[in-house]
Amino acid sequence: MNTPLRRAIKLLPIVALPLVEIYVISRVGSAIGAGNTFLLILAGIVVGALVIRYEGRRVLTRLRTLGEQAQREGRSDPAAMAAQGAEAGKAAADAGVVVLGGVLLIIPGFVTDALGLLCVLPFTRPLIRRLIGTFVAAKIAGNARLGGVMQDIRIHRPDGKIVQGEVVDPEHPGPRHDDDPPPPPKLLP
Repeated sequence: MNTPLRRAIKLLPIVALPLVEIYVISRVGSAIGAGNTFLLILAGIVVGALVIRYEGRRVLTRLRTLGEQAQREGRSDPAAMAAQGAEAGKAAADAGVVVLGGVLLIIPGFVTDALGLLCVLPFTRPLIRRLIGTFVAAKIAGNARLGGVMQDIRIHRPDGKIVQGEVVDPEHPGPRHDDDPPPPPKLLP
């Protein structure tokens, strides 16, 4: 259920961030001057664009190298393939965090620049990667549950195998246990 209060809470950061950025820019501008403030903001934009450009190249090169290495070695061992997949996943996740940092650096403002630097710096990147991973996993788990309105369903295949699954029916919440096979399909005349 998406109540108006929940929607307002979700929109709060979108509205608050520009207000906070304006406040911080005005405070920095009064401390160091308007020209220097403008140059700092411009420098953040340039650095962000460069970070995205070079990190994109670096991650593509890294992923290509991992793929070529796997082809050369002809890995068929599932454990080795999983380890390489985990390494490629980590490299891709790191690249995603750095690109996010570059985007945050491009957005004019000092708060987003600080967040972008946290994403770009190598010693804070694993923490940010874990935070984002935890957030995404919670969102995926939340979407899978859909507020607890899940029902069990069994799909009976023609070969007699039963495939377990879940289906969402918001009109009939609660577990459903239907062991009867579905009716046969109706044939067109």
